[in-house]
Amino acid sequence: MHINFQQLTISKFTISFSNFGYIQSHFLGRVMKRLVLFSFVVLLCVFNNSYTQHEDHSTEISSSVPELFDFHEVVYPLWHTAYPNKDYALFKQLLPDVNAGVEKIYAAKLPGILRDKEKEWNDGLDKLRASVADYNKACEENNEAGILTSAEELHSNFEMLVRIVKPVTKEVDEFHKVLYMIYHHYGPNKNTEELSKAIDDLYLRADELKNCVLPKWATAKKDEFTKAAEELYTSTKELKELKDSKADDKQIQSSIDKVHTNYQKLEALFD
Repeated sequence: MHINFQQLTISKFTISFSNFGYIQSHFLGRVMKRLVLFSFVVLLCVFNNSYTQHEDHSTEISSSVPELFDFHEVVYPLWHTAYPNKDYALFKQLLPDVNAGVEKIYAAKLPGILRDKEKEWNDGLDKLRASVADYNKACEENNEAGILTSAEELHSNFEMLVRIVKPVTKEVDEFHKVLYMIYHHYGPNKNTEELSKAIDDLYLRADELKNCVLPKWATAKKDEFTKAAEELYTSTKELKELKDSKADDKQIQSSIDKVHTNYQKLEALFD
């Protein structure tokens, strides 16, 4: 019996090479799958972090106190049904809802964008507490005149709180949202890319603001508002020009402070 060792060796080599190719292909396939999975996880984490940051800022720049606006569901029947009809039974029926609603308002936290209004808010809460206490007392004593008076005060104090948190116009609110991010985030954090984009946006918002229409309740301040809005627009334009001319950080910050001060003057017209 003759054995061809050369052919056997080649055959073994072929088999070994074939096995190596299979192993290599299988190994590379597993590595690629793991790389794809790892890349997906990394992208997911980045997206999630970015989304979370965006959501945090969205909440922070929202001029809203949900607990206050939810209370409108109680105030509406009190003021528009019970009060004009002198329905004292309904006044008493609404008492538990009034007490539960105001407790939520007392515990509510103002969003970051309303931080400058915290003193006004707290003063308003004190007035609301007093009117709610009077309302409770009048209901307990069946004091009809007291019920009407305290209900009117309660409604008035509720409306005042709404005025504190609700911007006078949409344009003022949009300007403030951008300014807030500049003043409290992009500037202090030296985020030059976002700061540059935000200043451009702020300039457009300033132009919209100076051309906005005031609601009827604010028309008595129209002339003062027009003057303040023009000053705000001018200071915002100066800020954009400094940014476009590559001014240094100190000049930019000084200009941001000026815009912020002018905005506060405009907003104070409706305090």
